[in-house]
Amino acid sequence: MKVTPPNSNILNNVLQQQQKLSQQQATAKRINSAADDAAGLQISNRLTSAINAQQQGQRNLADGIAFARVYEQALQGVNDNLLELDRLAIAAGNGIYSAQDRQTLQTEAQGYLANIQQGLQTEFAGNRLFSDSARSFNAGDGELNLQTRDAQALLSAQNIFNLDLTNPQGLTTAQSSIRAASEQISAFQAETGASINRLQSALNAVSGREVATSDARSRIADLDYARASSDRAAANILTQSSINVALQARVSAEQALSFLS
Repeated sequence: MKVTPPNSNILNNVLQQQQKLSQQQATAKRINSAADDAAGLQISNRLTSAINAQQQGQRNLADGIAFARVYEQALQGVNDNLLELDRLAIAAGNGIYSAQDRQTLQTEAQGYLANIQQGLQTEFAGNRLFSDSARSFNAGDGELNLQTRDAQALLSAQNIFNLDLTNPQGLTTAQSSIRAASEQISAFQAETGASINRLQSALNAVSGREVATSDARSRIADLDYARASSDRAAANILTQSSINVALQARVSAEQALSFLS
């Protein structure tokens, strides 16, 4: 007597489903190959490319902001020393000061001038801060520029480094030069502040786009663990049921043969 076993295709399909679910749970991805969802994989890859660009863009913008802040602080350092020079120029105009007193003020002024010269050599990651150049920062979907200025040339044009506080007749001219230089440095600071705000705004926007894009990719490619766990439990029950049916059919067949014999 021949007993036909249950359809083995059902068991094979269930086992394949279990294997697929196991892979998905291991990778936390609903799509692990084009066979899982060809169109979904293509869209997911495009979104991944966009996310990578947005993430790198954020790093670029953050570097630009850091550079700009160091540059702005260096400008403030120059301006602080210019304000001290202005104070000394006013002090040198005190009618009771002797030539020796003015020489003492000149010595103090030389110290501030040395501070300015040192500040003008400031670098960021090997890049000199004070140069006439527009530095570009790729945001992933566009570029933003940061303009830096040659403060050395500005101060030299104002004859700041040849400041002479020992000559009473030249103090008015010296003070005018100091104040003109300070105003221009302040203008550079304002320009830099606006650039920092622009870079920060762009960084915030790119960060928001990355979150939205990541959410979109997640809905397409990421695994729904609750659903996958439920499907796997159902598959396990179906597998066990199929095995039990097969075993029961085999036992029934053997019992029938024993009766016939």
